[in-house]
Amino acid sequence: MATLQRRVMALGCDPGLVNGQFTAQTRAAVLKALTNGPDAPIDNHDIDRAADRLGAPSAAVRSVIDVESTGTPFVDGRPTILFEPHRFSRATGHRFDETHPALSSRAWNPRLYPAAQAARWAQLLDAVALDVDAGFASASYGAFQILGENHDWCGAATAWAFAWQQSRSAGAQLDAFVMFVEARGLRRALQNRDWPAFARGYNGTAFRENRYDVRLAAAYARRAA
Repeated sequence: MATLQRRVMALGCDPGLVNGQFTAQTRAAVLKALTNGPDAPIDNHDIDRAADRLGAPSAAVRSVIDVESTGTPFVDGRPTILFEPHRFSRATGHRFDETHPALSSRAWNPRLYPAAQAARWAQLLDAVALDVDAGFASASYGAFQILGENHDWCGAATAWAFAWQQSRSAGAQLDAFVMFVEARGLRRALQNRDWPAFARGYNGTAFRENRYDVRLAAAYARRAA
């Protein structure tokens, strides 16, 4: 926790005493640090550039944005997020399942997902208070909803660094998406619009539960038209 306090202090946000405690002031400083980005939007040229690098149609890249974040990379100046209690449970060895059931669940439970972004951020910061690395690793961020646990594939040294990266701009989120697709070996699936294969690699083996492949195919049909 002291490391996180020093990091947000270096970003110009005051966490209070660097004492390893997740105080209310530290919490506010972390939230401020992840809200201070320029939030610059991406345009058609940016999408086309990313699609060219991946050898895929621009409509395919836009389809991922449509499905993952409904086209909304930022809300209230912070990246759109989704905290995953089952990921947090796994990352922490299930040690918070009984004491913090709203944050840590051995099984995927859709009832633990708040609809509002403010509530999702509160959930994330509550988890960070318990375990910094596992907390940031267990949320997905931005237009492409990449999990923090995948930070190393996206050019970030830690899950915190990835969260901060995602808070900078939609362009940073797009760059992370390109790196993630390449690192996961998903270029061919995206190129061929093999949505089941893409969804399996991008969303995990439980992708069918949320019909990610079906939703991606439908989004692409709309975009391509």
